[in-house]
Amino acid sequence: MSKLIMFIFCIASVNAGENQEISFTYGILGQLKSNTDSTVILSDSSVIHTGDRVRINIGYLRESNFLLIFKSSENTFDILYPDSQKKKLQSNNAVIQDTIYATALSWTEFSEPPGDETFYLINSKTSLTEMNNLVSRYNKAPDKAKVKLANRIQGQIDALDPNIKGDLALIPSRLDEPMAGGVAFRGEDDETLKDMSLTHICNGFNGIAFQKIILIHR
Repeated sequence: MSKLIMFIFCIASVNAGENQEISFTYGILGQLKSNTDSTVILSDSSVIHTGDRVRINIGYLRESNFLLIFKSSENTFDILYPDSQKKKLQSNNAVIQDTIYATALSWTEFSEPPGDETFYLINSKTSLTEMNNLVSRYNKAPDKAKVKLANRIQGQIDALDPNIKGDLALIPSRLDEPMAGGVAFRGEDDETLKDMSLTHICNGFNGIAFQKIILIHR
């Protein structure tokens, strides 16, 4: 009987682990050269132009792991968050209870060439060290080796993407009101957006919350 109870407990524990829910908040903001006095909310398939500036803010559980991977219009990869400098500054980020709020990408102006600028926002309850190390190897590799490493990076990213895995993919929800550092504020028009604004929430299952954002650079 005791063995049966232990077996049932182990199965229940595994199922509970597989069904772990996780979520993070984010905000992708734009300052367009056509109207530099205003800040706008960007989302998947938003159009940007050369000279426009983009900023990305995130909020995630301190005990989870977060990666922001960027795939440029030239199909090169880089990890924008975390990096060594952001790790040093992380202790200075606003921490509300158990949540870290950080700027994953400071205001950055996009330059030529145009094309799809792809951001992968990945929040995980387990370590993402392997992915981190793979991108670090990619950045140091000679050009010939980068092609093979790029395929491996894309393969690992695709393995987490619920749209490719066939898992239930949740559409990110826009927050009723923008947040800055975990505090909601009135944001009825673009001019009230703040540099640290969070505008969307992404939910995930099985210990992974995954969001792919493509900005169409023209």
